[in-house]
Parts: sequence; structure tokens; C-alpha cells
Amino acid sequence: MPSTPLHSDPRTPGLVAAFAALSALGALALANGGLDRPIFAAINGFAARDLPRGLPSDLTILGHGLVAVMLLAPFLGSNPRVLAAGILAAPLAGLFSWAGKTTFGRPRPAAALGASHIHIEGQTLAAHNSFPSGHSITIFLVATVLILACRPTRTRPALAGAMLGAALVAASSRVMVGAHWPSDVLGGAALGVVAGGFGVWASRRFPARSNRARGALGIVVLACAAALAITDTGYPLAQPLQWIAVAIGGVMGLWAIARSMCAGRPRCG
Repeated sequence: MPSTPLHSDPRTPGLVAAFAALSALGALALANGGLDRPIFAAINGFAARDLPRGLPSDLTILGHGLVAVMLLAPFLGSNPRVLAAGILAAPLAGLFSWAGKTTFGRPRPAAALGASHIHIEGQTLAAHNSFPSGHSITIFLVATVLILACRPTRTRPALAGAMLGAALVAASSRVMVGAHWPSDVLGGAALGVVAGGFGVWASRRFPARSNRARGALGIVVLACAAALAITDTGYPLAQPLQWIAVAIGGVMGLWAIARSMCAGRPRCG
């Protein structure tokens, strides 16, 4: 049976689009207006002085691609199209990140200011590939998918706005750990919204509620959970959160596969 149409508040897509446009303009203003360095110093210094050790690392791995799959995995049961949208958006997000880093060749804060002069939590990144922040792209890809493909956020602009704000806090951890400039984060936010919107659009033709499709998504999630279990994210303080994500993905992947295999078998389960 076809799924019930999702009626959204027309203000929600407009809010997301406006946020992406403002983020892009903000990135340009910071990069060209000489504000990147002082804002970086303020946020990076705040993290060093006032935040619990490890919190920036926990926030920053939310932008790791494998962790992002784990964040969407719980929707395999109620709304698997959410996960499908995230997976379909991933190639475009990767292209955005690669193209920006290759084109601009911007030095990271540790390269421009010196690693000893900034607060670094986790790995030290000092290459000339700062723009855009790939983690920020991923975080906002996830946020956009959740906003545009989930009924509670799609029908309530205030909730969608709160989710965008939470995503911005998570993405700002890239400044907190000393990996990116603020304009990298805002540029990544704009690109992540575009990628997430594409994923939601592409998922409309995906038969996500069929048992075969759910089983295929379960295999993807299980494979990503296994990969995440052996991946060094570069942030050892976030390992407990990493293992929680692995557990969530493993359970949801196995459940989806088992449900697909049991479809049509009355004695199964």
C-alpha cells in the first residue's frame, strides 16, 4: 500500500532554505571581513576553559559519516525513508567536501596559527584543506533529513528551528577542537542543507517500507556499524559514544535483516 502523504507546514522548507542562504552569506562575511580569527579564538578558548573535557570530541564525531548512519538507524522501524534519504544524500555531500577542499586549499587553524597556540582536542589537523568542514556538512545533512522527512519537525517550524540550532552547536565543535575556522562551519552548514534536501527528494521514489528495502538498509547499517567499530575517528575521548553508536546500529541492522527474512513466514519470530 502507498504510504500516507506527509503534509508539512509550508514554512518549514522555507526556514531551512533561509538558514542555508544565511549560512552561506555568513561564511563569506567571516572569511572576507577579517572576523574568522577573533571568532575562532573566542570559541576555541571558551572550549578550553569552560567546557568539560571530552564534550567537544563527543559533539564532533556526530559529523563522522559512519556515526551519522547510526544516528538515522533507529528510523528503520518507523520511517526507513529517513535513513534512505541520508544514504542517498551522502555522495553529493562527499562531492561538496572534496570539491571545496581541492578548490580553495585553505590552511587550517593549526597551520595558520601554529598548533601550540590553539586548543586542540583529539587529532591535530594542519593541512591546507580547511574549507568546507566535512563534519559540518554531515551534521546538517542529518538535521535537514530529520526536518524534512519526519512528521514532528516538518509540521512544526519551531521544532525545525530548534534542530537547526542544535546542529549549529554540534558543528561549532569543529572550532572547539581546533580543526576549522567558523566560516568553514557555516559553509559546511549551507552545503549540508543542500545535500540533505537532495536526499529527501531522491528518497521519494525509494520503496523504503517494503521488507526487501528494509532488509537492504539493514545490511548497510550493519556494515557501517562494523566499520565504525574498527575505525579510529581521531577523537579517543569520544570512544564511549562511538561504541554506543556501534551498538545502536548493530541492533537496528540485525533487526531489519531478521524482519526482512521473516516476512511471509508465519512461524518466524
